[in-house]
Amino acid sequence: MENNMAETEPSAPIYPDLSTQDGTPPAEIPSTQTEDESWKKEKHDELVKIEDEIDTLRQVLTAKEREASELRKLLGLTPLGILKADINKIQSSQAYKKTVETLKSAEQATASAFSSIGSSMSMKFSEMKNSPTYKSFEEKVEGVGSSIMAKVSGTPRETPAATPDETPQAPITQQPHAGDDLPM
Repeated sequence: MENNMAETEPSAPIYPDLSTQDGTPPAEIPSTQTEDESWKKEKHDELVKIEDEIDTLRQVLTAKEREASELRKLLGLTPLGILKADINKIQSSQAYKKTVETLKSAEQATASAFSSIGSSMSMKFSEMKNSPTYKSFEEKVEGVGSSIMAKVSGTPRETPAATPDETPQAPITQQPHAGDDLPM
């Protein structure tokens, strides 16, 4: 079965009922030119009256705010004092206390986790530093650093004695190029 606008009941009104519960229309709609002008004037006067009331209420509110401010000064209630009182009220609340407890336990758990991670990483770095591969790399870096310092300062570098598995290298006399094979 399709929902179609033509299938609606014939007794259903096409336009909504704009009358109030007592049967009178909610607003008078003018039917002639004269009625239209008088209706506009009436609505304009009503608007002016409402705007005047709004202005009066603003003035009263401003006066009340000024009076409240003066009373606060007389009582020694400064904005900072009011803020402190509000903070104290919040800190004494049960929700705040529970939140602080939760954050403290989270802080402790996080601190212990980072501590264990830190000690684990420290052990791994110590193991790595004592490995033969690291020591070999460290010696090569020191050698290159000494060579650079010798070139910059113009003094010959102290060369460590060659180990049996190493052959002494000739000093570097020029910069390598991108296409050169570099020994490692």
